[in-house]
Amino acid sequence: MSRYENFRQYAADCVRRAETEQKPEDKTLLLNLALAWVRLAQQSQAAGADRRDITVIALPQPAPANRPAAAAA
Repeated sequence: MSRYENFRQYAADCVRRAETEQKPEDKTLLLNLALAWVRLAQQSQAAGADRRDITVIALPQPAPANRPAAAAA
């Protein structure tokens, strides 16, 4: 199963759980979560994120803010 199909399955699971919820706020939360999974599935499919040859690039880390300043010579 592809990554975006998994995301769609997660969305469907959230909708099924929302149908059984008694509290409106819990139902809303689950439906919003389902919507987020659907959007992620769409983005994943559009980006071709199913490919196994995706290269991950590490971004440089910022210097710590508490680093002492260099002494003037």
